Amino acid sequence: MRLLYFVFAFIAVMPRIVLADDETIKWKEIGGWTVAVDPTLGNGCFVLTSFDDGTVFRLGLNYTKKESPFYIVIANPNWKSLEVGKQYPIELSLDRSQWTANASALDLDGFKGLWIDFKDSGLVAEFARKLSFRATFNGKQIVALSLKNSVRATDELLTCQKAVNAAVAKQPAPPQSKDPFEAKPGTQASDPFDL
Repeated sequence: MRLLYFVFAFIAVMPRIVLADDETIKWKEIGGWTVAVDPTLGNGCFVLTSFDDGTVFRLGLNYTKKESPFYIVIANPNWKSLEVGKQYPIELSLDRSQWTANASALDLDGFKGLWIDFKDSGLVAEFARKLSFRATFNGKQIVALSLKNSVRATDELLTCQKAVNAAVAKQPAPPQSKDPFEAKPGTQASDPFDL
């Protein structure tokens, strides 16, 4: 039951840049993966799964960061010594492909994890084709995960994002105010007519 709590907490909470009242929207369950939409990340879709050791893995799109629109989050309830906001150099590998990334530590209501931004869309395609994901820190393996059904999960992630993008594109533009005295958001002036 505790693992289930952590998974739901992980889905619902994002790094400190988000608004507390935003929630993720479940799209579909597929082959042990949850596919969902995160409104706090510009309506980016993501896939999420958990493992027997308590590790949670999430891969998704973050439309609030144009320079690095993809991310991976790995978390585990045993990683209590992670310092929130601190950068950790992590060695990552998908089967035999390896790379180094700086991961930011975050706290999800006492459940700590690492957030890794990346910009290469090829990594998402590679994730779909690979069988395992590993991460090491200071030469010590911190996770070794099976990516069973990652092809199906990634296909559904892309289907989700395509549907979300189409739905967002169909939304009408917010109405423009016809009140010339209405202040623009974030504008403060001592003269009420100085807009």
